[in-house]
Amino acid sequence: MLLRDGAYTLRWLGNLKLSPIIYASAGLLLNLEVRGRGIGFAFTRADWPRPEVTRSSWVLVVAAVPLVLVAAWVLVAYVGWRLPGR
Repeated sequence: MLLRDGAYTLRWLGNLKLSPIIYASAGLLLNLEVRGRGIGFAFTRADWPRPEVTRSSWVLVVAAVPLVLVAAWVLVAYVGWRLPGR
Protein backbone atom coordinates (compact mmCIF):
# COMPACT_ATOMS: atom_id res chain seq x y z
CA MET A 1 0.00 0.00 0.00
CA LEU A 2 2.83 2.35 0.77
CA LEU A 3 4.38 1.80 -2.66
CA ARG A 4 1.06 1.81 -4.47
CA ASP A 5 -0.75 4.67 -2.70
CA GLY A 6 2.14 6.57 -1.17
CA ALA A 7 0.75 6.21 2.37
CA TYR A 8 -0.63 3.67 4.77
CA THR A 9 -4.30 3.70 5.70
CA LEU A 10 -5.32 5.27 8.99
CA ARG A 11 -5.91 1.81 10.45
CA TRP A 12 -2.52 0.27 9.79
CA LEU A 13 -1.32 0.52 13.40
CA GLY A 14 -4.45 -1.15 14.77
CA ASN A 15 -4.12 -3.88 12.17
CA LEU A 16 -0.46 -4.34 13.08
CA LYS A 17 -1.42 -4.84 16.74
CA LEU A 18 -4.38 -7.18 16.21
CA SER A 19 -3.24 -9.35 13.30
CA PRO A 20 -0.75 -11.40 15.37
CA ILE A 21 -3.59 -12.48 17.69
CA ILE A 22 -5.58 -13.83 14.76
CA TYR A 23 -2.53 -15.49 13.16
CA ALA A 24 -1.46 -17.10 16.45
CA SER A 25 -4.98 -18.45 17.05
CA ALA A 26 -5.09 -19.86 13.51
CA GLY A 27 -1.64 -21.44 13.90
CA LEU A 28 -2.56 -23.07 17.19
CA LEU A 29 -5.84 -24.27 15.72
CA LEU A 30 -4.04 -25.91 12.80
CA ASN A 31 -1.61 -27.63 15.19
CA LEU A 32 -4.25 -29.31 17.34
CA GLU A 33 -4.14 -33.10 17.19
CA VAL A 34 -5.75 -36.03 18.96
CA ARG A 35 -3.41 -37.90 21.33
CA GLY A 36 -4.77 -41.01 22.91
CA ARG A 37 -7.87 -39.86 24.75
CA GLY A 38 -6.86 -36.18 24.81
CA ILE A 39 -5.52 -33.49 22.56
CA GLY A 40 -2.27 -31.58 22.19
CA PHE A 41 -0.31 -29.35 19.88
CA ALA A 42 1.66 -31.07 17.15
CA PHE A 43 4.69 -28.80 17.60
CA THR A 44 5.24 -30.13 21.14
CA ARG A 45 6.04 -33.64 19.88
CA ALA A 46 9.70 -34.66 19.75
CA ASP A 47 9.32 -35.91 16.16
CA TRP A 48 7.51 -32.83 14.87
CA PRO A 49 7.03 -31.91 11.96
CA ARG A 50 6.59 -35.55 10.96
CA PRO A 51 2.84 -35.97 10.45
CA GLU A 52 0.90 -38.17 12.84
CA VAL A 53 -1.85 -40.51 11.77
CA THR A 54 -4.84 -38.28 11.18
CA ARG A 55 -7.70 -38.96 13.56
CA SER A 56 -10.76 -36.92 14.26
CA SER A 57 -12.67 -36.64 17.49
CA TRP A 58 -15.32 -34.48 19.08
CA VAL A 59 -12.67 -33.57 21.67
CA LEU A 60 -10.74 -31.81 18.91
CA VAL A 61 -13.80 -29.73 18.03
CA VAL A 62 -14.31 -28.76 21.67
CA ALA A 63 -10.64 -27.77 21.99
CA ALA A 64 -10.87 -25.66 18.82
CA VAL A 65 -13.77 -23.55 20.08
CA PRO A 66 -11.71 -21.21 22.36
CA LEU A 67 -9.22 -20.49 19.57
CA VAL A 68 -12.02 -19.73 17.12
CA LEU A 69 -13.73 -17.51 19.68
CA VAL A 70 -10.56 -15.46 20.22
CA ALA A 71 -10.22 -14.78 16.49
CA ALA A 72 -13.95 -14.05 16.15
CA TRP A 73 -13.86 -11.67 19.12
CA VAL A 74 -10.99 -9.69 17.59
CA LEU A 75 -12.82 -9.45 14.28
CA VAL A 76 -16.16 -8.46 15.77
CA ALA A 77 -14.84 -6.12 18.46
CA TYR A 78 -12.14 -4.25 16.58
CA VAL A 79 -12.89 -4.33 12.87
CA GLY A 80 -14.95 -1.38 11.69
CA TRP A 81 -17.44 -3.12 9.46
CA ARG A 82 -18.99 -0.95 6.78
CA LEU A 83 -22.18 -2.54 5.58
CA PRO A 84 -23.77 -1.40 2.32
CA GLY A 85 -26.66 1.01 2.77
CA ARG A 86 -25.56 2.29 6.18
